[in-house]
Amino acid sequence: MAAYYRYSYLLLLMILSLTVADDYTVDLNHKSLVVAVGCFWCGEESFERYGPGVVEAVSGYAGGTNQNPTYGNHPGHYEVVLVEYDPKKTSYSTLLRYAWRNLDPFDGDGQFCDQGTSYRPAVFYANEEEKMEAEIVYEEVSEENPTWDESLLLVPILERPTFWKAEDYHQNYYIKKPGNYGYYKKACGRERRLKYVWGEDVYKCYHDLNTTCFNGTVTNEDGTIVEAVVNRKGTSDIKAALLPTKAWVSIVVCVVILSLIVGFCIFTCRRKSSSKSDNTNNKKETSLEDTTSQEEKPEASTNA
Repeated sequence: MAAYYRYSYLLLLMILSLTVADDYTVDLNHKSLVVAVGCFWCGEESFERYGPGVVEAVSGYAGGTNQNPTYGNHPGHYEVVLVEYDPKKTSYSTLLRYAWRNLDPFDGDGQFCDQGTSYRPAVFYANEEEKMEAEIVYEEVSEENPTWDESLLLVPILERPTFWKAEDYHQNYYIKKPGNYGYYKKACGRERRLKYVWGEDVYKCYHDLNTTCFNGTVTNEDGTIVEAVVNRKGTSDIKAALLPTKAWVSIVVCVVILSLIVGFCIFTCRRKSSSKSDNTNNKKETSLEDTTSQEEKPEASTNA
């Protein structure tokens, strides 16, 4: 009987594992990878603008304890980006190289100004082949930076978990609200830190719409060198807003409230001033009447 229940339990787990799958559908001719590089807004922009062969980058959650996570409820989940790509125009390993150059490998507790479990960095693999490629890219990074202490590289290579798409307002945030996004990215110090860690030249190579450092080409998954196609959505450079929209709203609200307070104070002061003036006039009139009355009394006495 115990064996029966154990078998039933294992069967149930297998069924659940089959039914829980990514809630984003990738085109049959494309492939996808999942990486955690901190804030998923920034991950979207980095891959969609500069990653060769990228079709779409989708913000989401992965690796946590609950299903159907949300921004307000995703315990243990990473903020991740699912990158849909055309294997004829790029490769898994190529895009992992871009992922590494868009994260701080020395911060395993968060990324840039964002700290906490949601913002931990990670590279995910879907099968043994991808695992091997991920390890090769890791070794490349280490070899290209011989002054780095490898024990301080805090980017784990993990088995790919279920991907859960984030709320719609998070998708394409850098396109829908470029001013707010630019302000956040600048204030967070992402670009500044990446340049410090990887160097100015490397940063430019992996954030270049012309892919000049790679002669405008990339090796696809068949091992063929093809033209590098980037920025498929044709987005322009991001210009940071002076302040985010929420800040402007707060300022306007504060100005309105302050104006109402000042207006009320002015109204109250004027009312008090008017009341005092009326009282003064009344006193003057009363005093004048008393004086007149006193002046009239002697005359009446004299006439008598």
